[in-house]
Amino acid sequence: MALPENENQNDTSNNPDSVKRPQYPAVWPPPLPTHPPHHTIPPLPTHPPSPGYPGYPIHPAYPTPAKPLPLPTPGKPPAWPPTAAPPAAPTPAVPVPVPTSAPVAGYSCGAKNGYQDQERIVGGHNADLGEWPWIAGLFNGGRQFCGGSLIDDIHILSAAHCVAHMSSWDVARLTVRLGDHNIRTNTEVQHIEKRVKRVVRHRGFDSRTLYNDVAILTLESPIQFTQQVRPICLPPGNGESYAGKAATVIGWGSLRESGPQPAVLQEVSIPIWSNNDCRLKYGGAAPGGIVEHMLCAGQASRDSCSGDSGGPLMVNTGRWTQVGIVSWGIGCGKGQYPGVYTRVQTFLPWIQKNLKG
Repeated sequence: MALPENENQNDTSNNPDSVKRPQYPAVWPPPLPTHPPHHTIPPLPTHPPSPGYPGYPIHPAYPTPAKPLPLPTPGKPPAWPPTAAPPAAPTPAVPVPVPTSAPVAGYSCGAKNGYQDQERIVGGHNADLGEWPWIAGLFNGGRQFCGGSLIDDIHILSAAHCVAHMSSWDVARLTVRLGDHNIRTNTEVQHIEKRVKRVVRHRGFDSRTLYNDVAILTLESPIQFTQQVRPICLPPGNGESYAGKAATVIGWGSLRESGPQPAVLQEVSIPIWSNNDCRLKYGGAAPGGIVEHMLCAGQASRDSCSGDSGGPLMVNTGRWTQVGIVSWGIGCGKGQYPGVYTRVQTFLPWIQKNLKG
């Protein structure tokens, strides 16, 4: 985040979108974009984890039958005729609602905590504690390397380049934090940490052009929505360009190009560009051009940066809606080169298809 100066396994069965064995490109990252170097995971170890690495809990395939209840012991037959009035009919019990992990009143998508006025954001700064309840941090071996967003009770939307070259045991080490604020302390806020059981990236993802830079991570188990953890809304498929609208991007990415990553979640308000203006600015500098499934946003000293990858670009339409996924850019906060995002609206059919538990 640039600031103003002063698959417990890879599930590859019958799914061409699932992550497969790593295929390392000759050159990574692409020669021009500068976001990916810190967006990818640390260099992969040359050998798998040592024996004893914690695995996933084993659950029985079928429910274990409970012991039968004991039969009542026969007693004396009741006297007849009865000598006392029959007991009054029992008062019917009031049914107790069954808890559910689906969104309920008060926990609908896109409701942020605190003030709903995005105009108060005039530059990159620390987010308020619990302000963005859908932000997800992706961790590999305890190190935060990418962001994501909670879109229902078990799925995280992120960028394909964050997970493109992960092996099965990399996925086994992958964890997602929800409801976190300061990622370097465990005492500030109670967050949720989940393992990942399945990773699916778009099979059309290209590591050179960063086309189709979208992925879905399935958590090991559903989460219960709370005031601090709930999903963001996805956009309607109405073809809106969002050009000229104010958007907000959040993440734990670098505060400036080649700078340090902050411990506290950052937020910054940036304008969305039209794709035509973005094409003119990038010219031949974009490896594959600026295509329709991309979206551009940013201005001088306000941008996403290394470590923000996979995080959400959002607009406030009464409810906060994710319109982009942090993907790539040239430098950070350079006015002539806005950040480039995956346009979520274009991938709605793909997202719905891959929302599997």
